Amino acid sequence: MGFVQIFKILFILFGGATGLLAVLVSYLLQLDPEPPLQLVELDQELQGWYRRGAMVDVLGHKMFTLSEGAGSETIILIHGFPTSSYDYQQTISSLAERYQVVVFDHLGFGFSDKPFDYTYSLVDQAEQAIQLWMELGIESAHIVSHDMGDSVLTEILSRYERGVLPDHFDNFFKSITFTNGGMVYDLIQFRLTQTLLISPFAETLNKISARNFRGNSDKMGRAQLGTIWSTTYADEERKEKDIQQIMMLNKYKGGSAITYKTISYLKDRARFETRWLRSLSNLQLPIQLMWGDDDAVSPMAMPAALAEIINPTFLTVRTIKNTGHFLSLEQPEEWSKNILDFVDNVVKTSAPLLDIR
Repeated sequence: MGFVQIFKILFILFGGATGLLAVLVSYLLQLDPEPPLQLVELDQELQGWYRRGAMVDVLGHKMFTLSEGAGSETIILIHGFPTSSYDYQQTISSLAERYQVVVFDHLGFGFSDKPFDYTYSLVDQAEQAIQLWMELGIESAHIVSHDMGDSVLTEILSRYERGVLPDHFDNFFKSITFTNGGMVYDLIQFRLTQTLLISPFAETLNKISARNFRGNSDKMGRAQLGTIWSTTYADEERKEKDIQQIMMLNKYKGGSAITYKTISYLKDRARFETRWLRSLSNLQLPIQLMWGDDDAVSPMAMPAALAEIINPTFLTVRTIKNTGHFLSLEQPEEWSKNILDFVDNVVKTSAPLLDIR
């Protein structure tokens, strides 16, 4: 009996396509989930990044943070989804030559705790970041954000604009740089996995994905991540390594089992957008929009729309040519130069005049 005949019999026995799908889902869910990766199973570069940082207790959870450089001015770098502070491993050293640089992993990402019983809302992620900065004793900072980090930062800035942050933050924000992220919800060009993971079937699909049956989840993850690099990016070996490290850190501490929770920030992005954009329009802070012009998720229509909202007196817009979603990975040197140029200029123009009388 051939495969076609067997399929026809199964099709009839299980009540058509819906029945077959139910049987397949039931079978996959009975498999054991892929075990979380341990620190010693990560590659040496990721282990080295971990050793350079420290774990800080913030509101009952451990958050990974790393600080390098020195000086009177601080730059905080905020990563996005589905990555970690390791996005900045190629850029932190050049920034640290002039400034103190602080990076950290959001809860659910990188080396930070990944509790299952947690909402992972943008409100919660903002609370964690605010408390972490106070725990680290940071008095003021220039802040650079990417992807989901843009949304976390916008929530914080909305609180600042409305005067509801702790007094510690009255003079905290020296400059803001937003990089490729879905800051205007209707302009986001969702990937298939994003669409599935915010659907009503997200939890079940994530449970199936966590089984990584015959490596298919890894294959789909690599393929989806690969689509958001620039179409002209030439270093395939570097790209594959970056994607592999992103996926390894997602599996560390079982993060790949809670992706349907950590991606729920997209729902908050839509829910709070009106309040956030109103606050952005009222801010009187130096703001830079730095965008890769070949982003399949957050296209150039995004900074164009934001430029219509943000006060032009305080706005700088920079484009990095032939660059996709992950600017700091694809073009680390140009990314660093643009950040340093912008921050240097803000520092220079805001410096108090010397009293020479």
